[in-house]
Amino acid sequence: MGRGSDHRPVADDLGSWSTQLRKGVVELMIMLLVRRRALYGYAIVRELKQRGSLVAGEGTVYPVLRRLEADGLVSASWSDEGPQGARKYYRITRAGESFLERAWLEWTAVTGAMEDLHAEAGQADAEKGDR
Repeated sequence: MGRGSDHRPVADDLGSWSTQLRKGVVELMIMLLVRRRALYGYAIVRELKQRGSLVAGEGTVYPVLRRLEADGLVSASWSDEGPQGARKYYRITRAGESFLERAWLEWTAVTGAMEDLHAEAGQADAEKGDR
């Protein structure tokens, strides 16, 4: 039999799970960043790295930026202002704003449900300890 339905998670599976979780979260974080102000790709990478180990580097961010741009959620324009030369700056679009609002509602619903379940599990554990 393969890894189908009889596969049991083990401690090593956390890395894979964590990677999948970050993939979805990074899109929202990028959109939140370019909602505040226009940023070029490497500045986005730096911002995300400052917030923890959310991205491995440019290889994580640039494909997401390309997908967001293709989906019309961010726009990009070149600027050659500054000593570093030309840079591609990303901004959120109106469609991106709308998507982000809906996605944020979904995010808060999911995290709220997780917090509730975690609190209930902790309470159940505490009640077991009182017996």
